[in-house]
Amino acid sequence: MMNRLHLGAGCVLAGFCILAIAGLLWVIDVPAGRADEINISRVTEIAQSAQQCPDQLVFDPTSGSFMTSDNLFLPTQQGNNCYAWQMFIAMNWPVSSSWPGTPSAAGEPDQNVSVENWGVPENPTSPLTSVPVWGSFKDAQAIFLPDAAKPTDWGVPQAVPPGCKSDKMLLGYPAGSAKILTTLSKNAVNTAHRFHLSSGTRDTQSDEIMEATGGWLTDQNGNLVFFERKVGKAEFDYIMNNTLYDAADQMRVATNADGRHPAGLSLPSGKFLRVPPTEPQGQDALGAFEIKAAWRVLTGQSDIYDRYLTSVAWLKRPDTGECSQEVVGLVGLHIIHKTDTFPDLIWATFEQVDNVPDGQATLPPDGYSFNNPNCTGPDCKPNQPRIDCNDQNQCKDLYPRDQPVQVTREQALTSEMDTLNAGVAQKIASQTGGKSVFQYYKLVNVLWDGSPSPPVMEPGANASIPLRYGTFESEGNLKVANTTMETYIQDQSCDFCHANATIAGSDTLASDFSFIFRDAGSAKNPSLVEEVKQFMEQAQ
Repeated sequence: MMNRLHLGAGCVLAGFCILAIAGLLWVIDVPAGRADEINISRVTEIAQSAQQCPDQLVFDPTSGSFMTSDNLFLPTQQGNNCYAWQMFIAMNWPVSSSWPGTPSAAGEPDQNVSVENWGVPENPTSPLTSVPVWGSFKDAQAIFLPDAAKPTDWGVPQAVPPGCKSDKMLLGYPAGSAKILTTLSKNAVNTAHRFHLSSGTRDTQSDEIMEATGGWLTDQNGNLVFFERKVGKAEFDYIMNNTLYDAADQMRVATNADGRHPAGLSLPSGKFLRVPPTEPQGQDALGAFEIKAAWRVLTGQSDIYDRYLTSVAWLKRPDTGECSQEVVGLVGLHIIHKTDTFPDLIWATFEQVDNVPDGQATLPPDGYSFNNPNCTGPDCKPNQPRIDCNDQNQCKDLYPRDQPVQVTREQALTSEMDTLNAGVAQKIASQTGGKSVFQYYKLVNVLWDGSPSPPVMEPGANASIPLRYGTFESEGNLKVANTTMETYIQDQSCDFCHANATIAGSDTLASDFSFIFRDAGSAKNPSLVEEVKQFMEQAQ
């Protein structure tokens, strides 16, 4: 496997640098014949530890090292942890101020924003008025539409659903950029199908509040958590260029039926990097990004807005069907990225620091969002699923939706990760005068493949599940799960489920680790999703 070389600027003598390069070529398996391609004058310091990483992070959106197509650090757990934080910074940078007026600006960071203002509210008791880069990505539900209708172009925001209105007068947010959390979740479902395609279970609950398994999540204030999924431009273009929003074309590509897709359904990879780019890369070079986010309602809690990435969202209540505008705060974030180095993706997950107890010396200002340390009784058993489903795909509620879920972390963060997170938080605070909301987020873990051995053209035509190229690794060899998105299945890592992701209309053909493709209908060959319709009819 070829990996990037990212050497120490501390090499003073050219001869010493050459020796260091020669040694590292052997350590990280860069082919010796490619050594002459390394530009010694441009190499930078290796992030080898949690202590070194914070000073290697780039907060300049004009730098070629800001948002990159591949990991610029060493391919170790420590290097990948640092790369995860770099992705977090880049993805949460304000999107270009030209968006949404100029749709093509979606996904581009605002190069006029300096680090001093990153994540700093204009008014600490009001929602942020900027939108993060990933917030301008395409909603998965806006790609896979009923009857496989053609999606709108990149960067075109979703329209406000009919019947949505606000009586709260939430002002000061850019027109057209408010979120729409109406039928979104980690396992979003096509409205024509009405059940969870990725799990095969009957959709008896509104999907915008449902986790991958176990039901919904309710915070300690009795408010439901809402979920959404976003897709970056390289992946969106791949879907559009191959019309993969139609299940029939997914089948065509996955099986190479047209003779033009020998790699099968293979998401675009971020281009391999040997040295930091001299200028920002185009989005086409960045490779596939998928974002999964969890939001809790914060309307009326302005005293803690300055601890969250906040947004204004249209929320459609699953119990009443009413749609209103609310202030929401980010509590969980998955960043999933495909690169040449990581053909089976690199998986990074973050949480807001107030979610659950993690060894904090003091309680958060407003208590934990998903844990009551004083809770007693049978309903306080941690991480209890909210629904129960039988073999006939019939599900029943086990708790009222407004009853708080007692959540704990089952995979404690390692001391190495605690050190890294503390160092990054301190770095962010020092760069922003202690005002950035992003100092209140932590990296939970990073999952990556330390020894990928993909086929020459991966994943390959007719690739079947489970899809796996090597052995996944993580910090402390822990299971990688987010307490807000895998609340009820923290004993499994991301790859456990995603290795079994399939295209629409097939139970065996792999979709390159992504569940979003299962949401497609078909106008060209409706029989591909006929099984879904039959299931729906039988369950009614």
